[in-house]
This record gives sequence, structure tokens and C-alpha cells, in this order.
Amino acid sequence: MKKALALAALLFITISLWAIPFTDSLGREFDLPENLDRIVPSGNLSQLILYSVAPERIVGWSSALSENASRYFVQDVVNLPVFGTFYGKKANLNKEALMSADPDVVIDMGEIKGTREEMAKELDDLQNDLLIPVIFIEAYLDNTPDVYRTLGQLLGKEEKCEALAVYAEEALAMASDARGKITDPVTVYYSSSSDGLEAIAEGNFHGEVIEKVGAKNVVPSSFGSSSNKISMEQLYIWDPDVILLTSEEAYKSATTSGVWKSLSAVKNDRVYLIPSEPYPYIDNPPATNRIIGIYWLGNLLYPELYPVDIIEKTTEFYSLYYNYELSPSEAGRVLNIGINS
Repeated sequence: MKKALALAALLFITISLWAIPFTDSLGREFDLPENLDRIVPSGNLSQLILYSVAPERIVGWSSALSENASRYFVQDVVNLPVFGTFYGKKANLNKEALMSADPDVVIDMGEIKGTREEMAKELDDLQNDLLIPVIFIEAYLDNTPDVYRTLGQLLGKEEKCEALAVYAEEALAMASDARGKITDPVTVYYSSSSDGLEAIAEGNFHGEVIEKVGAKNVVPSSFGSSSNKISMEQLYIWDPDVILLTSEEAYKSATTSGVWKSLSAVKNDRVYLIPSEPYPYIDNPPATNRIIGIYWLGNLLYPELYPVDIIEKTTEFYSLYYNYELSPSEAGRVLNIGINS
């Protein structure tokens, strides 16, 4: 009996040494391995945040990297297996492939889907299927610094995560300060479609950066088109000060076609092609790329309130968030300097 108790005590001590307690954003409690060396992200947001912190620990992607993104990512991880995503209409998680990669943990990030109870049950069910811890960290633009500090403690990467958190914190603080000083906001229209006529409405998280820097999205939140498709007539009614476009095709049309020429933004040379390497600075995906988007758009619309060297801020961002050393000349090309000037 004494021998059995001694063995049980030894087992408890051993487990305590390698297990660390963690409570996720849904209140779910875990005893995780002390060294989380093999990680799987759940979706694009998680993928980009985890890549910025510890690319060497990622054992598979939720979605394949585009050719554009692959140029900027550490080449050792570019061709990792793709396991699929958890949520949405295109959810396609391959549980067997994920399990075969033998990760220590699966990390889901983003906004809570449904109620806390519903999401907790969904992740518990997935965890039971995988036999791998599946944790959730609530993440949105405003709490980005907190997300990084949580990951720093969880992954033992406090120094790297603090640098990432501070960069995001400073961008968000500058935007908050600017918004408090703006009394007559610049009006903005934003589209990511190839024809420039699919609108992103006010309040939609895909256009959050516009409102975050202190501008006014001309597309009302009540805009009712299910496809967000608009007509040129509607765009003329809104007549924004600034037009932001992701598509080069849309930018070319807006700046050369006679159909657009009477819009105020076109007449005043205030149509801009959004930097999009490796990801657009406004959204798509709405992830860490929006942090540099705050500096880029804020400096573009309100240079006196965002007095930053955008080349310097961009090279710093790429070094921190993409683990890529961008030269000043590359930064100028990525920022479309020469096109947007």
C-alpha cells in the first residue's frame, strides 16, 4: 500500500512539473504541457498571429499560403500540410491529418461564435474527437496587445510577444488620440472587388480600420444589399472624399474610365490602391495586417495626426509580424509609393 501511494505521489509530482494550468477565454480549464513545441492554428487570424510569434513551432496551416504570401514567410514553413478551417461555409477541417501531425495543442482565435456555452461545447466536442487540447483565445483588433501577452506566457516567448504587443498598442493609442481630435472626418468608400462596386458597410469588421483611424465610411450600416453590390449612381450619391481599392483592375478603371471621372475623389486624385503584400492592409483576412493598416491609412488621411515615417513603420512591422526584413526600396514598392502619390 505504501509503495502504491509513493508511486502515485511521484506520478503527481512528475505531472505537476510538466503541466501548466491555463484557462481559455471561454473559461475552459486545461493542464497543458510546459513546452508547447508543436502547434496548429484554427484559421487565418490564429495562423498569422502564431506565425508572428513562433513560426518554428507551427506544424500545419489552416489554409494554404498564397504565392504572394509565401515570398514573405520563412521558407521552412511555407509547404507545411494544410488541415483546413474550423468555421464558416468553407469549414473543411481534416481531423485525421491534424491528428497525424501530433501537435501539443490546437489554438483557436477570434470572436466568440454564438454563445459562450455553445462555442465551449463545440470546442469540447472537437477536442474529444482529436484527443488534443483545443484552446480558445478571444481576439479582435482592440485587444491585440493582450492576445500577444497571453501567448507570450503560454509559449514562453515573453520578449518577442511584448515587442509585438507594444507595436500594436502604440498604433491603437495613436488612432484613439487622433479620433478625439477629428471634428470633420474624411469620408471614405472602400471596395475589394475587381470592379470596385462591392461595398463594405460601416460597422462591418472588414472595414474597421477606416473607422478606427477616424474616417467616416460613406456606406451606411443599414445598407441592405445581400451581395453589397452597388451601382455607379449610388456611388455618385455618396460621393466620398476618398476611394480605397484593393484590386489593381478596379484602381485602373477608377482612375482612367470616364464613368468614374466626375466623382470628387477622382477629380481630386484621392483614389488609392491599398498595399496588399502579403495581405491587404485593410482586411482579407482581418488579422494582424490591420495593425500596419492603421498607420498607413491614418498617415494617408491625417498626416498631421499620424506623424510617422511610414517606410520605417512598415519595415518594422514586416520584421516583427512577418519575420521578414524589408528593405526601404521594397517598402516603397509594397506601399505603392509612386502610384498613390
